[in-house]
Amino acid sequence: MTAKLLEFDKVACIRGDRLLFENLSLALAPGEALWLRGPNGTGKSSLIRIAAGLLRPAAGTVERRGRIALIDEAAALDAELPLRRALDFWARVDTVDGHMVDRAMAAMALEPLAEVPVAMLSTGQRKRAAMVRVIASGAPVWLLDEAGQRHG
Repeated sequence: MTAKLLEFDKVACIRGDRLLFENLSLALAPGEALWLRGPNGTGKSSLIRIAAGLLRPAAGTVERRGRIALIDEAAALDAELPLRRALDFWARVDTVDGHMVDRAMAAMALEPLAEVPVAMLSTGQRKRAAMVRVIASGAPVWLLDEAGQRHG
């Protein structure tokens, strides 16, 4: 039996005075994926925040095994720094080897932009830069909140 990396057991989420979901149970093993879809305001981001440990469930339990990498609406890269320096800052925080950042930048085709200030990157390039952090982290669980969604 494969160990689960993320497990929800009868989880409920209340935001403000609204019940967004209840009795939610799920389990993800290595190599498995879950795609959350639905209208705005139905609790997708709240569920991801619960999975990341940033929000407590109103009921139920969540078990996490191993590191978790999260991308949400904020890329959290210093806009004043060149891209590579901004990514290196997070590599130090995440205790990631610089070679992992090199490989992730290559995978996301961002090597030519290494010296470009983050503020000068397009929205798509910033999203790819956020993915560099996730890939380089080596975390077995990736939580991607609208990381690749197209608007308009």
